[in-house]
Amino acid sequence: MRLPLILACILVALHLGAFSYRVVVGANETLDSAEYLQIAQNAANGQGFQANTIGDPFSEEAVSRRPPGYPLLILAMGQSKIAVMGLQILFSLATVGFCLFALWRLTKTWAPLNFLLAGFILTPSQVIYATSIMSEIPFQFFLTVGVVAAILFFEERSTKWIIVSAIAISIGFTVKPVLYPAAVLFSLAGLAYALRKRHLRYVPIVLIPAVCVIAMASWNYTRVQVFEVSSIQTTNMLDVNMKLVLYQAEGQERGDQIIDSLEEEIGKIQNYGTRQKFRSQQSKKIFLEHPITATYQFAKGVLLFFVDPGRFDFITYAGIENKQGLMNAFASQDSGVIQKILRSMPPWLWIVLVLVFSFNIVKIVYFARFLKRNAERKAVWIPLSCGIAYIALASGPLGVSRYALPAVPLILVGAALGTAKCAAPSQGNSE
Repeated sequence: MRLPLILACILVALHLGAFSYRVVVGANETLDSAEYLQIAQNAANGQGFQANTIGDPFSEEAVSRRPPGYPLLILAMGQSKIAVMGLQILFSLATVGFCLFALWRLTKTWAPLNFLLAGFILTPSQVIYATSIMSEIPFQFFLTVGVVAAILFFEERSTKWIIVSAIAISIGFTVKPVLYPAAVLFSLAGLAYALRKRHLRYVPIVLIPAVCVIAMASWNYTRVQVFEVSSIQTTNMLDVNMKLVLYQAEGQERGDQIIDSLEEEIGKIQNYGTRQKFRSQQSKKIFLEHPITATYQFAKGVLLFFVDPGRFDFITYAGIENKQGLMNAFASQDSGVIQKILRSMPPWLWIVLVLVFSFNIVKIVYFARFLKRNAERKAVWIPLSCGIAYIALASGPLGVSRYALPAVPLILVGAALGTAKCAAPSQGNSE
């Protein structure tokens, strides 16, 4: 009992230390942060949940780009950055607490709990984004609760857990739209399960996420006349994912020229729906023109998703001047820029990155051990694996630490289970 308490105290101290530091120097912000804050301000001023600023040309893309979940959180905190960071600290610790709760119910042993706590301590991006004006930590909480509650439902057969899971997934996609396809899949899989098991009382519960997705898309239709949850997937597919493909296939300069030319052409299209359709078509065209390169980039992104130690997170958080994109340098295969960036890194950053990278490998090894030991426990490993794989694939060729953060608790839960065999599943009496 002493070791878990020590590790928990260290983890809490790291959160409070990061929070205190940011209270003094100010919240960590990015371009995304500015947009979230702008949406909250617009909503407070009666201008709706959209990111357009007064004086700039109106953009339909900015209306639906960010769903309202995180701006609502900012509004609930009175648009105070300190209050938002404080709430995110609670979200982060609540995620840890829920994982500990689930692990104890699944194993009744201390070793997995120790591993989980150590894992969060060795994941610096947890406290970095808990004290940043970003949606990663709230999204992480709802994703973790959604997946882990589903596991507890299958293990214990208690209706409360499927209700918790459905609500968490429904809220999760309003924080980050990347989750909305999973919300629909959740409803379809839940409906199939309910009908196969003839548990019709579950039907209205499992349909909640899909209904919420339809409601969100319908709301956006009333605003931009396009039935979509968010514009960001379509925009990022061309401006980010396919740009990286072009960097490797054509070189960085040529890749930028192609994307800039397409954006200039897009700018001439007046109808928003037509613009989105054009972006989607051009993304598919680039993919089909470079299928091997694109597949390689996406595969590399999935690999990096699991091992990236988060260099950019650290240099942004620490305010280091040199913020050159290592990812872009690798994509364009510019060895000179890569060497320059690596040589510019301070010694302390090398030490931290090597430590985090090494632990990322350890997590993978123990997660694989968990899968091998628990092949028959489908109710445990299938939800965990599907949740992790979904986020990894959705990150595309980027595969950066920030995108992996929401899935870290799921990886740690699986890896922690790899340190001890699961106890026999407990059977609830709700069937």
